[in-house]
Amino acid sequence: MYRIGEAAQRVGVSTSALRLWERQGLVHPSRSGGRYRLYSDDDIAHLRDVRRMRREERVNAPGIRRVLGEQPSTAHHDGTLDGRLLRRMRTRRGLTLREAAGRCGLSVSFLSALERGVSGASVATLQRLTAAYGTTMLELFGGGRAVPAERVVRADGRTALDLAGGQVRIEQLARGASHLEPQLFVLSAGATSDGAYAHEGEEFIYLLSGSVTVWVGDTECHRLEHEGDALSFPSTMPHRWRNDAAGESRLLWINTPPTF
Repeated sequence: MYRIGEAAQRVGVSTSALRLWERQGLVHPSRSGGRYRLYSDDDIAHLRDVRRMRREERVNAPGIRRVLGEQPSTAHHDGTLDGRLLRRMRTRRGLTLREAAGRCGLSVSFLSALERGVSGASVATLQRLTAAYGTTMLELFGGGRAVPAERVVRADGRTALDLAGGQVRIEQLARGASHLEPQLFVLSAGATSDGAYAHEGEEFIYLLSGSVTVWVGDTECHRLEHEGDALSFPSTMPHRWRNDAAGESRLLWINTPPTF
């Protein structure tokens, strides 16, 4: 077992990098009786992979967690979000309910209800939570600890997440991808993001059916109402959306990199 200084030297990074990677959930060192971080040989090998992916392949932290098998199973069998995952994500980062709620602009009681599974969350709320926890919406999908890359994801084999009381269904269209995040959004009548959100990267929306309005920044309002209408914009601009169709709307939605 190695203390943090020796581990950093063996990996070829600074001790501050190891602490950052721990906060990002990329490594989970054990602790000695004196609470010193201790790294095993397996941890060192794992950290060398992390360093390679960060420096050479430019993969962000959520992408590394997926590729290296750090994604936990998170969804119930019916596709609804398991609130216990949100609690694990929070406690893993050493945040109290009050601290996490303050970071996200939520009430403590509402966040507690989410973790207990007695309240639904909108897309905007979950995006704010995952951003505060240093992860992405993509990690809310189930699939076990390891997520092997697959060339083909069959229509009947997609993992999915149901949000906002079943009003929003997000189906994962790729498995193991680290540089893009393609999803199918299925929006019930009246579904909205329930607020604006922003994150790194760019995104692309392609309307398959229905009608959707997307607001980007303070001045842009775009309505997609014909099959094949498409929209792209920097994800750093606050954006929100609403299903304007009398029934269901379906969208191909791609984020790159996977920071949503």
